[in-house]
Amino acid sequence: MTLTATLAPPRLARTMRNPRALTETPELLLQLLGPRTPPRVDSLFWTLWSKSADVACKARRTPFIQGIAAGTLDPVVFGRYHVSDAYYSFHAADDYLLAAARATDPVIKAFLAAKHASYTAYNRTFPALWHIKDCNGIDPGQVCKAYSSFERSIVAAEDAIYTLIVMLPCEHLWPWIGTSIGPPDKANLYARWINHNSDFGSAFALGNVIDNFELRNPRILCRDKALYIYRKAMVYEWKNFENA
Repeated sequence: MTLTATLAPPRLARTMRNPRALTETPELLLQLLGPRTPPRVDSLFWTLWSKSADVACKARRTPFIQGIAAGTLDPVVFGRYHVSDAYYSFHAADDYLLAAARATDPVIKAFLAAKHASYTAYNRTFPALWHIKDCNGIDPGQVCKAYSSFERSIVAAEDAIYTLIVMLPCEHLWPWIGTSIGPPDKANLYARWINHNSDFGSAFALGNVIDNFELRNPRILCRDKALYIYRKAMVYEWKNFENA
């Protein structure tokens, strides 16, 4: 029996979701967000995406993603990526807690608090699955470290709306990749990863939060700054896959 066959779901599939997507949406947050439908065609959400789609395409072409699409990715490489990404996830939980504390807009504050809860719940899965207690025992790649540091710099220095901007590339990129390489063959070891990461609902909800904030606060959100932050985060997403 091959190594791929011995590492079949559901154990491997437990790590396959995008940790940046909300796992649970409290009733209050549902009321604040509204429907998880595509943002307006002229919204900042689509402007940022269109000006960074070239980087998203590079991420999709990486051997890591193409290996997932074909079902040929070495499970050791997949596991290594997720252990490294755990470093990001542990730090991100603290980042969202800090961002929620700094936020003054009630919708942004509620959303960030929900993200913190989602990451905290996700991080609890690592001890049982990967025997990782916390991030102190992880030695991630330089790209992952730089990505985490970049996000922390935005959280600590910028208005809380930019915390949503820096998380948006991943929120949108993963389902975009999932839908573009799917539907998978049922025999594909990573079929559940592809299927799970094919829902744009969380990305659209986040896009609508940003769009509504901009309509209410046109002088707070700078589109040029938003593009710089968004595109740099997208590059980190690509480089993380490239260096997996």
